[in-house]
Amino acid sequence: MKMALSLVFVVFMAVSSFGMDVQSIQCGLGVKNRQILKKSDNFKVGEVIYCLSDVRNVKKNTFIIHRWVYNDTYYDIKLNVKPYNRFRTWSYKTARNPGVWKIEVLDSNGKLLGEKIFVVKQKGE
Repeated sequence: MKMALSLVFVVFMAVSSFGMDVQSIQCGLGVKNRQILKKSDNFKVGEVIYCLSDVRNVKKNTFIIHRWVYNDTYYDIKLNVKPYNRFRTWSYKTARNPGVWKIEVLDSNGKLLGEKIFVVKQKGE
């Protein structure tokens, strides 16, 4: 009986340690009080785009990566996260190229936790 309970506890701890997930990914033109400002999926060249990730079930000090993807090029930004049930963090980038962009949120092992697609247009469009 003790062996079975010990095994159940070990399995539970292993599963719960992998519980970090991304509740939401939002893009906008700023962040205030850990909330995205002027939320949008459409931006113009020259605007500073903010990406806010709402991460849940963080069990230990670690980090996530915001990977800003445009065509075959990407820019990684490492963001520290702390052990809370809910942790919000963000990064930003100035939009220099028009087209379809994507934000990927990766864990410290490179596992994809979530993604968000947005569009950058020329100023006159």
